[in-house]
Amino acid sequence: MTLDPATLYLVLTVVGLLMAFWVCFMAWGQPLGHALWAWALALLAYTASHVIFGLQALLPELVFLVGGSTAYAVSLVLMLQAVRRFQGVEQLSRWYMAPLLLVPLVCITLAQHSTLRVVISALIYVWQIGLIMASLLDRRQPQHGRGRYILVGAFATMLLMLLARALSAMFGLIDTHNLSASSASLGPVFLVSLCAVLSITLGFVYMTMERAERRNFELAMKDMLTGLANRRAIGDQLASTVARAQRQGQYLSVLMLDIDHFKRVNDSYGHQAGDVVLRSVAQALQSRLRAQDQIGRFGGEEFLAILPDTSLDGALVLAEALRVAVEATPTQWGAHRIATTISIGVRGGAITGSDTADSLVASADAALYRAKQGGRNRVEVGHALVLPSAFDLAPANASTLAPAHDMNSEA
Repeated sequence: MTLDPATLYLVLTVVGLLMAFWVCFMAWGQPLGHALWAWALALLAYTASHVIFGLQALLPELVFLVGGSTAYAVSLVLMLQAVRRFQGVEQLSRWYMAPLLLVPLVCITLAQHSTLRVVISALIYVWQIGLIMASLLDRRQPQHGRGRYILVGAFATMLLMLLARALSAMFGLIDTHNLSASSASLGPVFLVSLCAVLSITLGFVYMTMERAERRNFELAMKDMLTGLANRRAIGDQLASTVARAQRQGQYLSVLMLDIDHFKRVNDSYGHQAGDVVLRSVAQALQSRLRAQDQIGRFGGEEFLAILPDTSLDGALVLAEALRVAVEATPTQWGAHRIATTISIGVRGGAITGSDTADSLVASADAALYRAKQGGRNRVEVGHALVLPSAFDLAPANASTLAPAHDMNSEA
């Protein structure tokens, strides 16, 4: 089958313009610095390069070489810029911009040495694509799901095509003097180029959508003031943790924590100071929990902590450590140091089939109420859970069925 180069260039031009139009449509309403706008400009530059290559019979040779090659290099720089903007990095270093000078220089200097020109230009493009792939695979940046893999795969294919083109030119497998002469050699190149423009656009748009969905999920499941899980999220986590503890016969402990006299902070220093106190306490609590522990803002100035595979004794030790840590970390508000304390209710032990998330929270909350009534800045224990084996060995185990205990009785 004979492929007409003019038709192939026309197809690439139409597809590139269509992709650029739809990306602009998605970016509409976003600031000009948004990554989608940079990607749309990259697609326009990519399309312009194929328009110039398609008009090579009508253009002076130097204009055709410099214009087409530079437009292609510009498109890759803009794609890198779009990826960096997506990652929150605005500026590109001079090394990223160097191809914009190198490509036209190579084309002008080696205009009469077609093979060397093709090889060096292809290697410069390989360098540019390598920079894009390095940014996408940068472990210091947040990883962004399947869209990133689509992009990496498409750019890897483009990179391999350019390497194959450079090697073919070196070994004389393609006519570098008249690249439009052989439609058989152009066919695979056009096919890869068409798939590439579709795949990289799909991958970038999909990556953008994934991040938007992730942010929406965070808005729905995170407390935006403290950065902790919100009440809905921590409630879902507790329900699943209770179910797992019941299946596996594990310990589970729950802490209900409340900032003492929080209304006085708002009344004395204002609500902005209260927000700072909430964030400070949340940070102090979260920093002292284990990786498997979970904590969320349960409402107002209350927090709920879930401690998987933690006995009552272990929960009491941790609760006391949290109480001491918050007391020892006053919040700085301007010239003021706002002293903060917390009261904690603990419910912990082995989980039985009759236990539910609601019953655990209710028991810990009742213990928290007793801590408040007992003077605040205290740890109280709710009705303890009994180990399943305890029914056989000691039906009236006094240590596990003891009433609420004040960890600060000796203080």
